[in-house]
Amino acid sequence: MRDRNPLSPWNPSIPAEITPSEFEDLVLTWLRKCGPDNELIEAEHLGTIDGAGGEYKIDVLVRLNVFGGAVVVILVECKHQGRPVERDEAMVLEAKLRDVGAHKGMLFSTSGFQKGAIQYATAHGLAMIAVVNGEWLYGTRSTGNGPVAPPPWVRLDRFAGLRMTSTDSSISCHTIELGRVDALKEWLAESCV
Repeated sequence: MRDRNPLSPWNPSIPAEITPSEFEDLVLTWLRKCGPDNELIEAEHLGTIDGAGGEYKIDVLVRLNVFGGAVVVILVECKHQGRPVERDEAMVLEAKLRDVGAHKGMLFSTSGFQKGAIQYATAHGLAMIAVVNGEWLYGTRSTGNGPVAPPPWVRLDRFAGLRMTSTDSSISCHTIELGRVDALKEWLAESCV
């Protein structure tokens, strides 16, 4: 498909057309929809957290209250850039996790991820989510060659997400939409047990 990045076909060739503030608002919206039943999820935009190396400003700081009082801290970074996220950027997030004693980390990107970043993230329990234009997601679900424009009656979210994990032989992608954040809920549930 011509809309895919030839060097990393799990990524679109063109970054999602979203402003930085829309991007962070979308991430906040998705995360706030993930609160498990009878448990509270708090997602703070530009939250601060202290570590041995000083104070960090995190794009989205998540506190998930589970088991009647335990707090799981999740650091979320939002990369709004024109190139896929590299392994080093995943390594920086993982280092912040260790420094502040957070439990898990998530990295959202408007341009997807290099394979090495996804492999590193999978090995270290980080979630990697590419934000894509909703129409791109429709094209990946269609059959045939070449880009496919959705028919006018199809209702698509303006943006969607792809949670990416590395497998032994490929990259696995799980869809995220405003009405369906299961891929994020499943990762959070895995992270909290």
